[in-house]
Amino acid sequence: MNTGLNEDLYIASISKKETYSPEEKKFILERLNNERLLKQKSKEESSKTTKQYTKKEKNDILEELNEERQRVQKREEMKRKRLDNKEKYKFGNKEYYKFIQMKREYFVEVECCEKFSGRPSFVTLYYMTFNELKKKDVLIKIQTHSEKFFISYDAIRVYFKPYSLEDKH
Repeated sequence: MNTGLNEDLYIASISKKETYSPEEKKFILERLNNERLLKQKSKEESSKTTKQYTKKEKNDILEELNEERQRVQKREEMKRKRLDNKEKYKFGNKEYYKFIQMKREYFVEVECCEKFSGRPSFVTLYYMTFNELKKKDVLIKIQTHSEKFFISYDAIRVYFKPYSLEDKH
């Protein structure tokens, strides 16, 4: 087998051919096998060299994971308190929740309530007038510490007031 510069020239001359002699085939296969073995060895070494964490680092990571779990659990709990066991109204083929203690009886689609977040978003509320549903666009947001919806009637002069949904009777 050739080494160094001769090997590179040998490879260059082989790469121009379409058919190979048994010696050239053997050389090519050995070279490919060596490359495969080097890659495999480097992967094994990198997987063996895992970082060893100190006890403090382990506790910090566990504490961070626990805090994230608690935040998610708190969000889910508040979402459940906001939406579970609430009265649903049906107009046409859609279902609505009714807000209480507002200027008038406003309804919001059940589907919309799943999408609320801490960022204010435009939502259409509905109210009844003489057997007809009218629309009113408002800003709604939720807060993780509260089971109420925060609604601003005016998008320009934003002032959020807390409202909750009507409970089942």
